[in-house]
Amino acid sequence: MGLKEIVDNNSYPIVFIGSGISKRYLEESDSWEELLQRYWKKLKISTPFYSEMHDLTKKYSDLSDEDIGFNVNTEIATIIKEKFDNGFYNGDIHVAGLTDKMAYQQNISPFKFDLCNHFKKAHLKSNIDKDELNQFGILLSKAKIIVTTNYDSLIETELHHKNGQSPKTYIGQSGFFDETDNWSELYKIHGSLTDPSSLIITKEDYEEYDKQSILISAKILSSMISSPIVFLGYSLTDRNVRKLLSDFSSQLPREDTRKTANRILVVEYKKGHKELTESIENDHSLNFTYTSIKTDNYTDLYKQFNRIDEGATPLEVRKYNSLIKRLVEDSGRKGEIESVLVSVENLDKIDDQINQGKHIVVALGDKKYIYVYPDLLSYIKDYFLNTNNYLPAVALSFAAHQGDRKTKVPFAKYWNSVDLDTLKLKDDELFKLENKIRCYPNLDSIINSVGRYDRKKFNSLDEIFKVFPLGTPKCISVITYNLKRIPKTELSDYVINTALDGFENAVKENTSLKTFYRKLFVGYDLLVNGDFAQQKKLKATRVTELDGKAVKGLPTD
Repeated sequence: MGLKEIVDNNSYPIVFIGSGISKRYLEESDSWEELLQRYWKKLKISTPFYSEMHDLTKKYSDLSDEDIGFNVNTEIATIIKEKFDNGFYNGDIHVAGLTDKMAYQQNISPFKFDLCNHFKKAHLKSNIDKDELNQFGILLSKAKIIVTTNYDSLIETELHHKNGQSPKTYIGQSGFFDETDNWSELYKIHGSLTDPSSLIITKEDYEEYDKQSILISAKILSSMISSPIVFLGYSLTDRNVRKLLSDFSSQLPREDTRKTANRILVVEYKKGHKELTESIENDHSLNFTYTSIKTDNYTDLYKQFNRIDEGATPLEVRKYNSLIKRLVEDSGRKGEIESVLVSVENLDKIDDQINQGKHIVVALGDKKYIYVYPDLLSYIKDYFLNTNNYLPAVALSFAAHQGDRKTKVPFAKYWNSVDLDTLKLKDDELFKLENKIRCYPNLDSIINSVGRYDRKKFNSLDEIFKVFPLGTPKCISVITYNLKRIPKTELSDYVINTALDGFENAVKENTSLKTFYRKLFVGYDLLVNGDFAQQKKLKATRVTELDGKAVKGLPTD
């Protein structure tokens, strides 16, 4: 059904995020009705809040339940804005950071400015499920496009925490007319706390917004050819989500209902429900078919989505897309392009080099014939699978730059089998490798570093698996302790067919299992390819040369 199809199709999703997500993670996060009630009480309006709601409900009694709720809320918001703004100018209401002169000259609504102040105070709940929040951040980083009706900054904060960078953000209607990359973009369609005038909340605001809402649908539909859409934090009675679904329905081609359902997935919160209950629903009023998932188990839900991996994150695609585009457009137009091969390590420097007027273009081609620079996961997999996607010079350069001199990464296979002079490594890279080797343990010290509670002797992996669950920290540690006792053929099969997959999952989910697998890999590498001691003697001449001079930018220890 929908979720499996989406994951199997391995295409980054477009994610819509509503107020239910903010309520799940942020302290004192209100629903629309709760927010309006908060301000109604703040203004001390004589008519009771729910009495006013009741009267307005009767006014719209001929509409559907969803439209009644929407119209009542927008009218209440309109009343609040008028009374709040008047109270501000009359001197009865104070708004932090806003003067009457500033409000008048810049045409700022004091009510909306105060709303922004309110949302700026939002913070994570003290009892938040950290694993779930971590998985949520991973999902955000894998979203091709994020569209939200929330004003708060939860999405930006979690994306920055996960990536160290932010997506391209568009507020209100901005961006829908622009030529964009359609990668790692955030659309805050109802406004943002960073811009009070952008907030959509009153009846008049929504009337203006609805005139342009088809632009949102057109933008998303253009990306739907290859990308699924996921709705999080919305109720299907929410007028906003129904309006969006209605717009999609009117524009989508007529097709098999199952195919349509696999395009759009709506996650509905069901308190205490730990299963991911999935069904195909048909909303006759919208003439629309979609997949519904009811759950309170968002950790497992996110983990399913996070299995999607197109190789590079949307943020990386957007970043390097724009850099390459600049190279071609700016330098190509002048006929001044010079071709060079660059590593991923150097891609981060391209922007500065363009600004300095240097003539560069990135060469693309078969990965085996281009100077490809790995990340840790791709390096480890290539190292033990012997796929040889990286030249020895690249592999050793990567090992040299991994952390500090005490950071351990397998590289004995390359160090012990190649002539360093033929590789022409940079002096600083060779220096770093020698420093690593000086701090590197031998196989016995790796084995003896295993905690005393995991020092249990076994002669085969089958014996270990009967006692310790596969893929647990204790199981991995016990295997590390018995590296010299277990047959190498068994270890090789385990590393290639089990441990590498476990390490990949640990890296993607950012769990502590990474540390246990890394120690195992280092020990297995030394078992198969030998310690570094003998090889250090063979390369003593080059080492002595390096020890005798300070390498630029490095200490001489």
